Amino acid sequence: MADRLDKLLSDYFTGRLEMNMKMRKLELKYNFDRTPDENIGGGRKQNDYNNAVETSMIREQNDGYLKDLQYQKDMIEMMLSTTVDCRQRVLVAKYGRHETWTKIAFDEHVDERTVRAWRDDFKEVVGIWLGESLKPTTHFRPTLIPA
Repeated sequence: MADRLDKLLSDYFTGRLEMNMKMRKLELKYNFDRTPDENIGGGRKQNDYNNAVETSMIREQNDGYLKDLQYQKDMIEMMLSTTVDCRQRVLVAKYGRHETWTKIAFDEHVDERTVRAWRDDFKEVVGIWLGESLKPTTHFRPTLIPA
């Protein structure tokens, strides 16, 4: 992949972005720091409030990495929904199925430079909106889907 945006688009169209979001939610669900009870007075805790569902929702909503992934997914979906069908097919073929530019151009009955220009136009618009969320967000290395 040439740049982070190419990698992100490939992750989106192959389903890896969705999988990363689910894995992060599982990480947050099962890996959280429990602070030890420092109550050494011998009495019971008076304000023991324990609601697992609310706690996990708060943890998910406050996680910056998960917020970035969700924002990236939402922006790509929004931009993709406003894109013409032939350009959507080009993006799915290139990033989802990893086809060559020659095959994509042949399937769409246009020149190879045209499909590359369509890709570049989409990347330019998405790149403007994603901006800061394209910082390196590799929290863990997913091993379920081969690279």
